[in-house]
Amino acid sequence: MSGRRTLRLGLAAYGTGWDLDAWRLPEATSSGLRDPSVILDTARTAERGKLDYVFAGSALGSEPDRLNRIFRWDNFVYAGHAAAITKNLGFVMSVNSSFEHPYSVARQLATLDNFNGGRTALNVVFGIDRDGDPVGNYGKNPVPTEETKYARAREFTTVVNRLLYESWDDDFLLDDRAGGTLVRPGSWHQVDFHGEHFDVRGPLNVPPPVQRHIPVVQVGLSEESLRYGADFAQVRFSPYFGISRGKEEYRRLKERVAANGRDPEKFKIIPGITFYLAGTVREARAKFNEINSLQLEQELPAVFSRALGIDLSRVRDSERVLDVVDIEKIADDALGPLTGDRARDVKNGGELLGRILATQIGEDATLRDLYHYVQRSRHEQQPAVVGDARAIADWLEENFEEEVLDGVQLFPPYHRGPADLFVDLVVPELRRRGIFRTEYEASTLQGLLDTDDV
Repeated sequence: MSGRRTLRLGLAAYGTGWDLDAWRLPEATSSGLRDPSVILDTARTAERGKLDYVFAGSALGSEPDRLNRIFRWDNFVYAGHAAAITKNLGFVMSVNSSFEHPYSVARQLATLDNFNGGRTALNVVFGIDRDGDPVGNYGKNPVPTEETKYARAREFTTVVNRLLYESWDDDFLLDDRAGGTLVRPGSWHQVDFHGEHFDVRGPLNVPPPVQRHIPVVQVGLSEESLRYGADFAQVRFSPYFGISRGKEEYRRLKERVAANGRDPEKFKIIPGITFYLAGTVREARAKFNEINSLQLEQELPAVFSRALGIDLSRVRDSERVLDVVDIEKIADDALGPLTGDRARDVKNGGELLGRILATQIGEDATLRDLYHYVQRSRHEQQPAVVGDARAIADWLEENFEEEVLDGVQLFPPYHRGPADLFVDLVVPELRRRGIFRTEYEASTLQGLLDTDDV
């Protein structure tokens, strides 16, 4: 595969999986909330498939009704243990710049990167967690406003980078036993950062990281967030917008990075998907429908109406989609009274509807089937991809070749089972198509992701 663009794949590690209802399946386990071995197995599975990384998300809030999302182990402790049972797999560490201090985070990153041999990345998130408000746990005083959180994130990342890469020279260890000098004189440097949000003297009191530059991952849709990504990040965890708009967003992001004097090929765009995989398409759809039947609360008409911009609240949900919805009308006529991004979203929804019916839930699907699909795809515009290995590989290959994405973050709906199925069934299919590695080609996560040193 030398010289050919290849997919990057990561696997998200959550105690009960990503789907809010799938933990109730008879074959699923909820023990990941108490038993660390469940998400440690996620790391083993990811490395067995030669995936790039595991995403170790964090949660600072604690809302009792969302415990299967926010009840997470400390991600640095998890990554330290998982690094000991893997050799090549990377670990993307999520930290919140609104509540955490750059000196402490730099210490954690440098320590982890040395312990795992250069397999660490930093995902900086801003402000309030979607799955739990941390203000009640951390107090109101340190919480920045909407206007200041991005400035704080910029300072935070600047301080972390300076501590990691400016504190020590590469040859700091002199080890002069006869002369009694352990550290080379003049090899350490104070960073002396004084900003609006942080005052940090330095230097960092642990050795510098193994990697030339620990990759930084950006999330968010605001203009300030995108500007942050172009200035500081090497990877963007992006929403998924569909093929047509996704190509536009991909091109714009690459151009934004290039305008900063950076190589856009070194900046990776990686949306997430929740995958529902089985040996056949029929079996995958049956499992998806079984999970849908476990939902305790329904908001079906409102969900679908929001997704497509039309009012279906008075239509029976047992109706066949193609008997009720005119795809061409959604794609064209429905745009009349709408403007801006909302119009683009509706057009995108109409264009995607035919694809969803044909490849995901079937052309005989009812409105209820489609409601469920939209419900499971709408979190941060993260699609549910349903099918056998070939169908899921088709989805990945099409979006990759159309330059909608550089890779995908995989969210297993539940544990255990789906992650192993992906590695056993989809990964070989991707390799047959020549778009995914057969062996690890680098020893660091920066090398695997092929990112720059900004």
